[in-house]
Amino acid sequence: MIMIQKNWLIILAIVVAIACSLWILVFKKQDNIDFSPIPIKRYEIAWMTIDTNRVGEELHRLYNSGEFESFFLGRDLDCLEWHRQVFDFVTDFRSKELLSDVLEKYSDLKWLEIALGESFARYNRIFGRKIIPTIYTYISHLDYENRVIFMDSILIIATDMYLGADYQHYNAVALQMFKRTRLDKQFIPVDAMRAVAHYELERTPQRLQNLLDHMILHGKVAYFLEQTLPRTDMATRFGYTPEQMAWTRRNERMLWSYLMGEQLLYEQNAFRFRTFVSEGPTIQMFPGSPGRVGHYLGYQIVKQYMRNTGKTIPELFAETDSQMILRLSNYRP
Repeated sequence: MIMIQKNWLIILAIVVAIACSLWILVFKKQDNIDFSPIPIKRYEIAWMTIDTNRVGEELHRLYNSGEFESFFLGRDLDCLEWHRQVFDFVTDFRSKELLSDVLEKYSDLKWLEIALGESFARYNRIFGRKIIPTIYTYISHLDYENRVIFMDSILIIATDMYLGADYQHYNAVALQMFKRTRLDKQFIPVDAMRAVAHYELERTPQRLQNLLDHMILHGKVAYFLEQTLPRTDMATRFGYTPEQMAWTRRNERMLWSYLMGEQLLYEQNAFRFRTFVSEGPTIQMFPGSPGRVGHYLGYQIVKQYMRNTGKTIPELFAETDSQMILRLSNYRP
């Protein structure tokens, strides 16, 4: 009896192994993309561990290593006033505490190197580029607005801005909870690729005259995120909790009807429509709603436009006629 049980366990293990192998083959066939992890340079560690007894020499050492851009280290490495500022920053109690908390949560960023490697491979395939960005992490001293920066193939990520919604020091900079819910590790790739999307969109000045224009702009970004982060769930891509995402999807038709009924779609007075596209905890007239629901509506319009027209993402980004995008989408929630 025992021998029979062992044989069945062996057979079951073989079946599971074969099934997993077949799944991987099917997955690769459907989603064939070659990529390599992109190394991340931990500027916050190099910066915060310099010898403060010889700041000038340490700055030259970091510069000569070739690992860090000159804008990190200052224009004049021999400036005594700059040395004093560096010393004050590195020896500051808050800086040390932030570094300690960052290293506790992010001692290893291999997962992020893999995630960004795949997303940039997808980005390069979409735009016909060969960009492999230089990626740095740093401590921003809780700078929410600059938690991710992308410019000229350089990606900079503030690791102290992804320490979890309940991180104690976010209270010190008065970050509202609706913002803090997006300050965790799963949102780093999303914010990184969102910065890339805006970088690309800036190549063609986008027309932002009314609510529809803003909705389509954010819809373009959301569609780009879907294509470059296919393994990331929709709620995370939109910066929502699962409950907020469910509410938005469930009430899509009602939201669209409201915008049409109140004639807000072509409204140019931002005071009247900004609650639908700007940062906020909720939309006052819809209890239980999250903020920024216009992003989701814009995404649905863009998605149907892309399906109906067969356009590429570069063509989408170059198209600035929001009314035409809406018309060709045939959007009917």
